[in-house]
Amino acid sequence: MTTIALWQFEVSPYCDKIRRILRLKGQAFEIREVTIADAIAGKHKAISPTGKLPALALDGTVIVDSTAIAYALEARFPNPPLIPQDPKARALMHVIEDWADESLYFYEIAIRCGFPENAAQRGRDLTAHDKGFMKAILATQAPKAVMKTAQTQGIGRKDKATILAETERHLDAIAGLLGDGEWLVGDRLTLADIAVFVQVSCFRPDTSVGAMIAKRPTVDAWLRRVEAASG
Repeated sequence: MTTIALWQFEVSPYCDKIRRILRLKGQAFEIREVTIADAIAGKHKAISPTGKLPALALDGTVIVDSTAIAYALEARFPNPPLIPQDPKARALMHVIEDWADESLYFYEIAIRCGFPENAAQRGRDLTAHDKGFMKAILATQAPKAVMKTAQTQGIGRKDKATILAETERHLDAIAGLLGDGEWLVGDRLTLADIAVFVQVSCFRPDTSVGAMIAKRPTVDAWLRRVEAASG
């Protein structure tokens, strides 16, 4: 019998990616939540020496990094397939997933942690599993700490208007990839759809971004399809 355990930060889009893949593939799994206090104390580094989450224990082998986990799950549980066999489609899927992981992610941070109107809710989300007197302190400080990542990367140093304008171009890119189809690559849901979805769904609650999506019905309908398929 296959045993699967997922170490995660619940609010992480990368962890959401893996939960959705596991559900799509019909696999039961145990969640082991890592709190912000645990992360600060480094308690999860026994599982993930790099400190990165998600980490997945699959039949006793621990795999770290959402992309590595996705490929391992595809190899172990090939149905339904999420990685195309056609080389060109597979290459496009890879590029789109990497775009989501390495670019859209920093817009997610900048919008949720850097915009003052969103930061308080983000703090509550980040510390949802923390307890005790430190919870209130961490709720204030955690978004600032996360935002430093986007500032180092560069997007976090841009002003709000620029970030929103660039986000709008990303949404146009999603619409362009969809065209008249239902999915980003080919005629079925792939890892590309899940990777982009989990990032966009994080910053979609922002009022400005929500309005942008409402003006792009193909993107809105796609988000609903992915949610229905993998939720």
